[in-house]
Amino acid sequence: MRRALCCCVLPLWFAACVGQPSAPEAPAAPRPEATSLLGERLFAREDTLGEIAAADSALALAPNDIELLIAAARARRSSWHYRDEIALCTKVIGLAPDDWRPYRFRGHRYISVREFENAIADLEKARLLAPFNWDVSYHLGLAYFVSGRFADAGAAWLRCIGLGNDARARAADSDTFRSCARNASDPGSRVAMTEWAARALIRTGKTAAAEQLAMAIPDGLEVGENLSYYTNLLLARGARRADEVLAQVSDSTYRLETVGYGIATRYLARGDTVAARALFWQIAADPWWPGFGRIAAEAELARTARPGAAKNP
Repeated sequence: MRRALCCCVLPLWFAACVGQPSAPEAPAAPRPEATSLLGERLFAREDTLGEIAAADSALALAPNDIELLIAAARARRSSWHYRDEIALCTKVIGLAPDDWRPYRFRGHRYISVREFENAIADLEKARLLAPFNWDVSYHLGLAYFVSGRFADAGAAWLRCIGLGNDARARAADSDTFRSCARNASDPGSRVAMTEWAARALIRTGKTAAAEQLAMAIPDGLEVGENLSYYTNLLLARGARRADEVLAQVSDSTYRLETVGYGIATRYLARGDTVAARALFWQIAADPWWPGFGRIAAEAELARTARPGAAKNP
């Protein structure tokens, strides 16, 4: 008499062989794009607009096309997919080593992922290739600043500001190349670079020179998205109060990581380190982790941390 097999005791490998469904694998945990200078893991966001997929589809038709590679890299900036953006820029550099743009974009992203020495190397190379470019000068100054090289940062920004009326800089300016000449013609560009230059001067003990920069900025400018930087300059002139501005940072008009960092810098200038550090900690908790003000606040706190010190005020 033949005995029936009991399916309930079949080994798992047999079930797999005959196609019986197995338990689904758990999705892989997302990989952080970076770690903050205070130890927080930092992640990308979902690309809800489909910008990455659209750019990658175009790139698939011509994988070595420089413009499509740069477009695919830039498509990742809004959703903070910076490691892939860095990799794409690296590919462009291999194909076109004399193109200043991939060094500028990769340098910016190295700032975002807190790799400052890599950022400086890329942006110094970009400045050699495009000495009149506003964005190169701006981001190189930022790379120096967050590295604690405040004098170098100030020099980079003041050099570009000084080129506002330079004939060569004006000739280089175009719709696709923002030159340092924009500091004379575009108020938004001018106030952003001026405020960072003032911060650098303050950090090198040149408070009077920083005040002179602020006083040279007139009232009533239309500065677009750079209103936070303009507000910091108005604060320096006494046209606004820090407390009233900080009370409004929940408004979309002001970003805490931007306007707050300028206020904290001026707290340091007047010797109020307690208020400055408290504000740095608040900025370092801002969820907008690619913000330059947040990165600078992290750098400030990391530089002054003592072994075993608490990670809050």
